[in-house]
This record gives sequence, C-alpha cells and structure tokens, in this order.
Amino acid sequence: LAVGDLGDSFKLNRPVADAIEQRLPKTLILALISMVVALIIAIPMGIYQATRRGKPGDYILTAINFLIYSTPSFFLGLVLVIVFAQTFRLVPALAPQGDTVGEVLSEPAKLVLPVATAALGIIATLSRYMRSSTIDNLTEDYVRTARAKGTPMSVVIRRHVVRNSLTSVIAMLGYYLPVMFGGMIVVESLFNYPGMGLLFWTSAQNNDYPVLIGCILVIALAT
Repeated sequence: LAVGDLGDSFKLNRPVADAIEQRLPKTLILALISMVVALIIAIPMGIYQATRRGKPGDYILTAINFLIYSTPSFFLGLVLVIVFAQTFRLVPALAPQGDTVGEVLSEPAKLVLPVATAALGIIATLSRYMRSSTIDNLTEDYVRTARAKGTPMSVVIRRHVVRNSLTSVIAMLGYYLPVMFGGMIVVESLFNYPGMGLLFWTSAQNNDYPVLIGCILVIALAT
C-alpha cells in the first residue's frame, strides 16, 4: 500500500490501482459538474426563499426540497428516466461510454440525467442551508446600518449578505465530497456510467474483493 500497490483484480486480470486510475477521473468530473450545477441553482434559490420568507413561493420551494431530499437517489433517477428519456424522449437514458474524460464530455446530452440525479439531492440540502444563513444575516446590524444609509435592499443582499451567507454552504462542500463518492455508486450503476462507482458495483457482484478494498480506500481518503 505504501508504494501504491493495491493488489490485482480477480476478474479484470489487471492491477487494482490501474483500474481505479482509469475510472476515478470520470467519477470526479461527474461529481464536479453535479456540484457546480447544484451551486448555481441552490444559492439563488436559498436567497429567494430567505427574502420571501413565509410567502407562497417559499412554502412551495420548501415542499419541493423536502420531497426531493426524502426521495432515494435510485428512485429519483428512475423517475427522471421514465419522464425525460422514455415519455418525452428529450435526452438519452444511457450515460456516455467513453474511456477518457474528453470522450465523456463530448456527449453532453448523455450527461444530463446522471448530473440531474446527483445534483437534485445536493440542491435540496444546500438551498436550505443558504436560506437559513441568509435569514440570519438579514437580521444583523450591518444590514440595518446599510438600510439606514439609504442603500437599496437588493444592493445590500448582493454586496454583503450573499458573501457572508456563503460561509455555511462552503463548509458543506467539504462534507459532500465523500458523500458524492458514495452516491455515485447508485448513479453510475443506474445509468451505466463507466466511473469508479460502477467499478465498485460490478466488483461487488463479482466478489472482486481487491477492487472493493481499493475503492473503499479512495473514499476513506476523501473523507
């Protein structure tokens, strides 16, 4: 282990380190894209809910967030496949099958459903943290001082409140790194995405213990 030797796969007839090295970048790119998409949606959503606290829009988004958060990712992915791939046929149900990150990124339409499945759960959580943090910051003295000086509320939120509210969200990103590694096992097996999660799943089915131990080691190091 100290020299990078994780043993050999029983089924693949190759070193475990080589198999993980080939699959890990594709899992990382899927996790990164999902996280970026989640942040782009969750931050404005949380701000919107905080500035309209107690209004219909806040209640509706809260209900949607709790529904998504409480739905298992495998079921959520199946619903997305049924709706967007089979019923309306807007995007393919199968993930990109390229051997390299470049080949995976060359088929963006096939990334839509895996990214959406991975990102929705994160959006539901991060938007709640952003909402709560923004509400707390809106009661701070610096907001009242800025408002007393005649600064428009939109400017106060954009220049001050958002920056201070992002602290809790940024802290959560570190927590979600290992969580996403675990979640990718479900997402990748559901959409047949050739990353480390699918490697873990197929190795579990084949009792390929050296590969399982190697994947768990990667997740442990991420944690």
